[in-house]
Amino acid sequence: MSALSVKPPFPIFTDTAGQPLEDGFVYIGIANQDPVTNPINVYWDAALTIPATQPIRTLAGYPSRAGTPTVLYVNSNYSITVKNKNNALVYQSLSTTERYGGVVFASDVLYDPAGAGAVSTTVQEKLRTGVDVSVFDFMTAAEIASVQSYSFGTDVTLQCQAALDAAHANNMNVYFPAGGYLVTGLTIPGTVDGVGTDDRNKGMRIYGQGFGEPFVHLNTGGTVIKSVTDAPVLQDILGTASSSNGTIRIDNIRFDGTSSSEPVVKLTSFYGLSTFHNCVVYQRGTGDGLRLGWGATVWVHECYVMNKDWASYALGAARVGTGIAYIPTADNGLVTISKCTSRGWLTAYQLAGGTGTAYAACIDKCEASVVYNGAILQSNADKCVVSNSYFEGGDGGVGINNLGDYNTIRDNLFFAGFATVIQDLGTSNKGTLIEGNLIAIGATVGGKGIDITSSATFGGYDKSITNNSFTYTAGTAGVKGVQISGTSPRLLMIGNSFDPRGAWTGAGSIKIDDQSVDEGPFGIITQENGDYEFPVLSSGALSLFRSSADLTESNVTANNLSIPNGSYFTVAATVATTVNRFSAGALEGRVVVFRTTNANTTFADTAYNQLAGGISFVGPGTITFFIDKVGADNYAYELCRTVF
Repeated sequence: MSALSVKPPFPIFTDTAGQPLEDGFVYIGIANQDPVTNPINVYWDAALTIPATQPIRTLAGYPSRAGTPTVLYVNSNYSITVKNKNNALVYQSLSTTERYGGVVFASDVLYDPAGAGAVSTTVQEKLRTGVDVSVFDFMTAAEIASVQSYSFGTDVTLQCQAALDAAHANNMNVYFPAGGYLVTGLTIPGTVDGVGTDDRNKGMRIYGQGFGEPFVHLNTGGTVIKSVTDAPVLQDILGTASSSNGTIRIDNIRFDGTSSSEPVVKLTSFYGLSTFHNCVVYQRGTGDGLRLGWGATVWVHECYVMNKDWASYALGAARVGTGIAYIPTADNGLVTISKCTSRGWLTAYQLAGGTGTAYAACIDKCEASVVYNGAILQSNADKCVVSNSYFEGGDGGVGINNLGDYNTIRDNLFFAGFATVIQDLGTSNKGTLIEGNLIAIGATVGGKGIDITSSATFGGYDKSITNNSFTYTAGTAGVKGVQISGTSPRLLMIGNSFDPRGAWTGAGSIKIDDQSVDEGPFGIITQENGDYEFPVLSSGALSLFRSSADLTESNVTANNLSIPNGSYFTVAATVATTVNRFSAGALEGRVVVFRTTNANTTFADTAYNQLAGGISFVGPGTITFFIDKVGADNYAYELCRTVF
C-alpha cells in the first residue's frame, strides 16, 4: 500500500498577527457582494442537509459547531468576510472558489493516465467522458436512500429520464445502481423525423446491477425499475420516418409493469446491432411483456418474460397477453429471439401480425411454459424458423400455429397439454416444413399432434412433415397423430415415427387421419394398416430406375436369375438361357420389368414363376412380374407381357 500524507482535517482562520482567531466571526455570501448583507446557505455536512447559522463563530481558529471544530460546505462560488471578536475586519474576499472543509473541485485536480502517449486531463473531464452516467448523479441523498430501500415510495421518473437524456446527449452509457426505482414510464432518447433530426449515429448502453433469481418477484435486490401506470416501463421513439434511434443495448435490469393496453417494455425502433438481454420482464397487469416493432437484425436473448399467472395452472383461454412479440410496422427481418423463457401468457411468442412483413425471424433455444398457446407465426411471417425450443405446461391451446409462408418448425420438444401441438390450417400459405420434432400428445382427449391442410382447385401448396416422433398415452380417445385436410393437398410425409408402434387404442384414436377430399393428397405420404405405417405415392407418376448394366447369362446360376436393386432391366443373353426362378433380395412385393433384346432368354413357367396361362415367355419383348418373398424363396407372378 502506498504512503498517505497526513493533513489537518479542518480549516483554520488566523488574526492579523497570524495567530489562531479566537471567538471570531465568519460571514459567507453571494459572490462579488458583501457577505454580511448578502449571505448564502452554509452547511455543516457535505450532503448540504444541516444548515449553519451565520455569522459562524471560531474556536482556536477553527469553525465551531457547539464547541467542536468542524468543516463548512457551500454549493457555489462565494464571498467571505472574517472579523475578530471585537468585530474588526481581519480580511475580506468578494470572489472565492476555494471550498473550505477539504472539498476540492474535480476541475482543479490533474488526472495523469498511465501509458506511453497518454494525455493529461482533469478529473472532471475524465469523469465526464470516461465513466458511465449513474442515475444517482441526478438524485438527492434522500431519493437515493429511498431507491436503495426498495420501498418504491418516491417517484424518480424525472431523475432517471434526466440521466438517460444526459447520457444520450453526451454519447455515454447510463447505469442504474442496485435499487428499486418507481417511475411512470421512461423513454430512450433519439428519433429520426425525416426532416432534420437524425439520431441514428448515437449509441448507448442502459444497464443495471442484475436481479438475482428471475422467478423471485419480491423486488428487494438488484436493479428493479417499476411502474404502476398503464404505460410501458421503458420505451423508445418511433419517428415519423421508419428508422432507428441508434444502437441501444439494454441488460441486467428487472422491469416490473402493471399495464393493460401497453407492454412492459416497448421497443418500436430497435435496429441493427441493438440487443435486449439478461433482463427480467414481469407484467402484473393484463398487457404484454416485451414488444418489438420496426427493426432488423436485433437480438433478444437470455431473458425471462413472465406475467402474474406464471405459476397458476388450468386457466386455459382466460390467460392474457403475449410474452415476446415481434410485430414490425414496416417490412424487415432477421430478428433473433434465443435462450428466453416466456411464462404465464395467453401466447408465449408472436412473429408478425402488424402492417409490415417479418422476414427470416428466428425463435431458437427458447422455452414456453404454463401458457395457452406456445407461438403464433402470423400470415405475414415469411421464411421464419422456430427451432430447438421447449414447450411445456400447455394449457389447452396450440403449441405452434403457423399461418405464414415458407416457415420451418424444426427440432422442438413438446410436452403434453396442448389441444393441438402444431397447427397449419392456412389453405393459401405455402412451403411449410415441419421436421425433427418430438410431439407428446399425452392423455389429451381429442388431441392432435399435427393438424395440417393444403387446398386449392388444382391442389394446394406443398408442405412437408418429415422425421417427427409422436407419442400419446395408450387408450386415450380421439387422438390423431397427424390429421390431413383440404382439397387435393400437396404433401410430403415420410420418416415419422409413432409410439406406441402398434395400432393406437382408444375410441377414434389413429396415427394418421386423412380427411382430404377430391383426389386426396398429391405426393409421398404415409398410411397405416393395423400395426404398420408404410409410404405411399399418392396421385403421382412412376419413373422406373433402369439398371446401368444389362443382365446376361452370367447373372444366371442353375437357372436362377439374380436381380440387383432396381425396377427396370435390359436382358441381353448371348447364348440360350432359361430362367426357372429369381433371387430378388429381401424386399417383399417387388415389381420388376424385363426388356429382352433377343430370343436367347426364356422365362419358364415353374412352381416359382407363375406365368399367364402357364405359357413361357421368349423375347424379344417385355415382361413384368410381381415378385413376393415367402420365407427364403422368391415367387414371381406375371402381370403383363409384350412380344415385339
